[in-house]
Amino acid sequence: MLLVLLLLPGCVSTETETDLTDSESSNDELQGVNIVAKTLGREVDGTTTYDLLRESGNNSTLILWAAAGCNGCHQWTQMIRECIQNGTIPEDSNIVTVHRYPSFEKMSYVNSTYGNLSSEHYSPWPVLVPEEGDTAWEAATGERSEVPLTEAFNNPVTPTLQVLDSEGRLIWQSRTYHSDYSVMEEIVGVIA
Repeated sequence: MLLVLLLLPGCVSTETETDLTDSESSNDELQGVNIVAKTLGREVDGTTTYDLLRESGNNSTLILWAAAGCNGCHQWTQMIRECIQNGTIPEDSNIVTVHRYPSFEKMSYVNSTYGNLSSEHYSPWPVLVPEEGDTAWEAATGERSEVPLTEAFNNPVTPTLQVLDSEGRLIWQSRTYHSDYSVMEEIVGVIA
């Protein structure tokens, strides 16, 4: 008997939302974290290299860590988009999708899933596509750190939603796989 096991990176989490304390929010070496990464290069991305804290306008940012082949990520993308359309999330809210697995998925797959206007999973907010080995940036100094990007952001699985405040502190996180309106309402309360 031949048994084939297919592992989808991160697409198995059942954790729920978490308020993060300072000790849990990021790597101990960093006081605040930032992401500076390439984007898909679309008009909505604003630039080819996105500096999350600089682009935040001193407001909190909702981060969706996603993979192109992750059904839960697709569900969350659709729910966030619907909540913007129906006014649950203000249109001027800071939202980014960050591609989690650059070593497993090609940028073209991410682009066809989240960047293509005709895709049912289209993200009308910036989509960041860090490269394998990218590190976090220090919020206070604006310098690149030695801390791997995913480690600085609590090793997110997909989907993971996080809220980063304007000083680069992770203040909220959810690893709820399926989209959930009650979690969305909590997010709105945190980013408001």
